[in-house]
Amino acid sequence: MSAYKVSLRELRFFLWEQNRAERQFLSRPPFNDKDRAYYDGLLEQAREFALELGRAYQASDRQECRLLENGEVAIPQEFHALWQRYKAEWVPMLGNSGDIHRPALPPILRQAIQEMFMGANPAFMTYGGFNLPAIKLFRLHGTPEQKATYLDKLQRHEWDACFCATESQAGSDLTAVKTLAEPLPQEGVYAVTGEKVFISAGMHELTDNTVYFVLGRLGNATSGSYSLSCLLVPRYWPNPETGELEENFVECAELPVKMGLKGCANTRLVFGRQGVTRGVLLGGRKNAGLLQLIPLMNQARISTAVIGLGLASSAYLHSVAFAGQRRQGRAIERTSDHAAPSLPIAEHGDVQRMLLDMKARVEGCRGLLGKLTAASTEAFALEAEAAPDEMKIEKQRKLVQLLTPVCKAFVSDQSWKICELAIQVHGGIGYTDAYPVEQNARDVKILSIWEGTNYIQAQDLVRDKLGFGRNSRLIKYLREELDAFLASGSVDPSLALQLLQLDAAMRSVEQALARIGEAVRDGLMQESSQFYTRFLEMLGYTICGWTLLEGAALAAQALAREQDAAEAAFYRGKLKTARYFFANLLPAVRMHEQAIINLADAAVAITLDELAQEDSHDANRLRSAV
Repeated sequence: MSAYKVSLRELRFFLWEQNRAERQFLSRPPFNDKDRAYYDGLLEQAREFALELGRAYQASDRQECRLLENGEVAIPQEFHALWQRYKAEWVPMLGNSGDIHRPALPPILRQAIQEMFMGANPAFMTYGGFNLPAIKLFRLHGTPEQKATYLDKLQRHEWDACFCATESQAGSDLTAVKTLAEPLPQEGVYAVTGEKVFISAGMHELTDNTVYFVLGRLGNATSGSYSLSCLLVPRYWPNPETGELEENFVECAELPVKMGLKGCANTRLVFGRQGVTRGVLLGGRKNAGLLQLIPLMNQARISTAVIGLGLASSAYLHSVAFAGQRRQGRAIERTSDHAAPSLPIAEHGDVQRMLLDMKARVEGCRGLLGKLTAASTEAFALEAEAAPDEMKIEKQRKLVQLLTPVCKAFVSDQSWKICELAIQVHGGIGYTDAYPVEQNARDVKILSIWEGTNYIQAQDLVRDKLGFGRNSRLIKYLREELDAFLASGSVDPSLALQLLQLDAAMRSVEQALARIGEAVRDGLMQESSQFYTRFLEMLGYTICGWTLLEGAALAAQALAREQDAAEAAFYRGKLKTARYFFANLLPAVRMHEQAIINLADAAVAITLDELAQEDSHDANRLRSAV
């Protein structure tokens, strides 16, 4: 039985009704070569493969990964057959060319498919997960020789790729990276020494070779992020003359014991300890590593959000099924009536609250991600026009930039809350492995940490994307898109209050950003930094409210037409979800705004000695003597 649950009805609503993907994208180049029927069929196929991935979900968690005495890494046994199927059936389907002008799938369609795969078995999906971004990096930056060596192998998934940035002393602070590269006699080849930690899918036997994109410093480079270089370090060195793969002395020294994602080989890699580890500079460029790797990091952050959404959606659907079957307690108004029948827990008010809360967060997060992938899809369509409008393209690309840190941080945080609620709905049995929701929670927790912690995302949003409020062009772009919806007249009069609340929420976002900018100008940068995550959350909640109101407006229109019972219930659910969100969750935006407006008072600095500390042995002895 599969541990994964999915609703294609929800995904089809998201694609064809809410985002009008058929009319908006499939009718225009470069995506007009396939129609809705093709993609509906693809969704069906994806669901079947996702269910197969879900059958290995819990077993692979129990098997974990093991570091063998010979230095090899053993991964869950089911992954080998799944990999062959994925490589044969889905790599060609999803597209592996890395074409930066024409992706194989519209990004918004890719979102729906990847949500299924990543939600069904995120540990498995880490293997080969960097191949497409790596291919794009080679196309953007690789030398002709590098493209000839690596592209075809990566495209066919015969080889895979990994990103290696983190070191024990260099997590979020990449200026502390110590991995070194010294030139070897062979021109353009370097000897790489150092360690990288927490490298996802860092070593395994699914592919013949792994290409590590390693952030390091050339021997004469200064410290700092702008002196980092991107080194291509293959696990096995491809001999340029014979094509044979030679030992390159990349060693897996440890597999840390983890809370979740246990089927993903999370590795500590050591370079150059047992012999010379060879590497070359990506594109032959020195000190350009971070600039080269920005596309890869951004794609990883979007993928992180998709994993969170997929896991949270499955946990929510498990909770709905469980709550409909589990009978416990009587109706609250008949608690003392021993003749009253027990009820499915879905009929109890607080369980309904939890299920509605999960539904609102899941659908809001899907809509938030949809704003990003729709903007990306629109940009590709605009670029394919006979006379591309560069200003329109720029706006869509900027919206993608704005939404990337918001999606990564907000969706990963919300997914944790959703999975926690799923355990609560299941009660005591949810805390055991009888149901997959406990694993969903363990697996989802890493997402707020990896690919840049959520505070790093908030800092990126406020400082780099919005210039501490001094350069709010991206917010203006978002406001223009929201205003177009507010003025569209598409919202049913019964939702007029929510329309006003949405506009007010966006004004709160704008006012909070202005206050942060004012605080920074007044020299309160340290104080303001306590509120960046709250500002990001404000923006996330506001965009979720926008997308849920879009869905509610469509539902109201649909209910005005005759529907069968199942469809009518589906659309009523959309209306109730939006009303719940606006009454119960969106008020957090106003609460955060008030804290930011009162930033000077709300920010509280504290030192370590002012926090609770473990008593020292000597202090305990003195107190005992007294």
